[in-house]
Amino acid sequence: MNAPFKPAHSPFGGSVATRVLHCPASVRLVEKVPKNLRRSSAYAERGTACHAAMVRLIDETEDLESLVGKTVDSYTITHDDVENALRPVYAYVDALLDEPGAEFYLEQRVAFPTIAGAFGTADLLVRIGATVHVIDFKFGAGVRVPALYPDGDADVINAQLLFYAAAGRHSLPKFFAAVDEIKLTIVQPTSIEPDAEMESSTVVTTGELDAFVAAYRAACEEALAPAPRLEKGAHCRFCAARPICPAHTAPLLDLAQFAMPTPPRAAADKVTYLQALAAGLDLVDAVKDLRTALHEQAKRALESGDTVPGYALTAGRAERHWREENAAIGALIKLGLARNDVMVEAMRSPKQIELRAKARGLKVPQELIDSHRSGVSLVRCEKARAPVPGRGEIVRSFSAALETFQKGSNHEPDS
Repeated sequence: MNAPFKPAHSPFGGSVATRVLHCPASVRLVEKVPKNLRRSSAYAERGTACHAAMVRLIDETEDLESLVGKTVDSYTITHDDVENALRPVYAYVDALLDEPGAEFYLEQRVAFPTIAGAFGTADLLVRIGATVHVIDFKFGAGVRVPALYPDGDADVINAQLLFYAAAGRHSLPKFFAAVDEIKLTIVQPTSIEPDAEMESSTVVTTGELDAFVAAYRAACEEALAPAPRLEKGAHCRFCAARPICPAHTAPLLDLAQFAMPTPPRAAADKVTYLQALAAGLDLVDAVKDLRTALHEQAKRALESGDTVPGYALTAGRAERHWREENAAIGALIKLGLARNDVMVEAMRSPKQIELRAKARGLKVPQELIDSHRSGVSLVRCEKARAPVPGRGEIVRSFSAALETFQKGSNHEPDS
């Protein structure tokens, strides 16, 4: 039941479902960005290559060893990609498809009900008995993406998985007929959480799917309305419209008014002074994010043959390498160098070995590992490993903090 095809993109597709739900205005903003500049980063190119590799593995047109060095579009699959990402995911999928009576659709295009032009590509749909598994592969090594995550007092189901489940049910009614259970699963072999489980799953009811269909239809209708809601948040991470989004460019206006406050004249001024420091840092971080988005799109434009006034591509730093390592080793030793002058043997880092162990279902004993911190770093409160003594709530508006500070204090300096 395999029907792979080259993925297409919809303005209301599954990969953008979370963003559309939170920020309907993003749909029209993204449409203003030239199509050739909406292409994602090198990290996403790796993800696309790994998805394509999974198709070849499941289709049995390639094996894990033969994939090393293969180039998909512009990304070349490495040995680490195979060992740390593809091997564990393929082992998970292979075991699932080996279940008696398993039927599946791979890289299947599915249309979402009630919304014209809304479709997506489900990575893998598997039916075993009366259970349908809706599976999405995540090959990024950044933030962990769960199937179910907390949001205030409630748990929220991953919107992308809900999209594929609802669209699959609509597009493949016989495949979903008389099911007792629809299981949504994210398979993410690596993330910044080294101890995180590779599989994250939750079961969804037909009623929850119906509710999602209604909610997503409302968000899409709002996106096409005259004044859709604009909301900045974590869903903006991969949005191509960040360079032109008012929510992301607004900090530039505040930063233009930034003036470092003078030292406090009295102890009572210190809190306001520290608030201004925090708000200024918030602005700088926001501008850094915007700079990254601008830089990425300008580079893509130049690579596509467009002209970006005042900017050009330049050759990167030359990286030297041995033409033939074995021949070079022999020649250098004959030259008079000792073997240890030419070769170096080093143990892989704990993280590198833990990734390989995880890919094989093993766990490295923690008593083999020691750790120490090299110093301290400045991070935002939500990223800190421990509370920072005396630190107040992060100020959200620099303008307000600066205005308060500039009003000053009439206190006399402490004697």
